[in-house]
Amino acid sequence: MSLFRNQFEFPIILVKNLPYDVKAAEMYEIFGKFGNIHEIRLGADKELKGQALVVYTNYKSCQTALDKMKGFNLNGRYIICSLYQVEKSTAMELREKMKENKQTDQ
Repeated sequence: MSLFRNQFEFPIILVKNLPYDVKAAEMYEIFGKFGNIHEIRLGADKELKGQALVVYTNYKSCQTALDKMKGFNLNGRYIICSLYQVEKSTAMELREKMKENKQTDQ
């Protein structure tokens, strides 16, 4: 299955309203139930505290997690999950780099 479902959707979930003391290991345990996770990034800056990006290896896992985790209570806080929207210009750059990498690998 492809990493991308369509041209501008990526298998990335933006998670908000997390407890400030949540650890990446907890996030992997909770969100890993829905499929393989490529990466989790927890917000470290003051503005990003309580937020995380969960990057799945495929869109189906991402969508399943998104459906199941909306409103999940984590340590007394109801988390908010949404599909992370990547800017179109960034998406185009990433696609070009992936095409170049595939050509050099062959």
